[in-house]
Amino acid sequence: MKNILATLRDSGSFDVFLDLVRAAGMEERFESEGPYTLFVPDDDVFREIPRPELEAILRNADRLGAILNYHIVPGGVHSMIDLLGIGTLRSLQGDDLTVAVVPEGGVLVNGAMVVESDAWCTNGICHAVSALLLPPVARTVAARG
Repeated sequence: MKNILATLRDSGSFDVFLDLVRAAGMEERFESEGPYTLFVPDDDVFREIPRPELEAILRNADRLGAILNYHIVPGGVHSMIDLLGIGTLRSLQGDDLTVAVVPEGGVLVNGAMVVESDAWCTNGICHAVSALLLPPVARTVAARG
């Protein structure tokens, strides 16, 4: 079993997220700290984000850190089975993530579908989600342009 950073790197599907982690100087967090539950968008999600918006996130260190920390739930490992019984989780950023079960049996985190689940790591667990999760402040900024 590998740490979160190595698991994401070896997958080959999370290169853009890893670029953001590097830009924020958060690699060590995913190598050694934890335990964490990470909700991580894959490269396909980032292809749908307009390039200017992604570049704006990269230029604003505070916004980048807030967005990345919003994908992390500290202090525990929540498997897909656990998520089925949880309504909210507190992110490392400080705001809550809403977890909902859909009738077809899937799980949504802030409206983003968990598309792959339970990638166990030495310092936590990763779940791939279908969208970039934006904390309330970042959503407000994005809506204003």
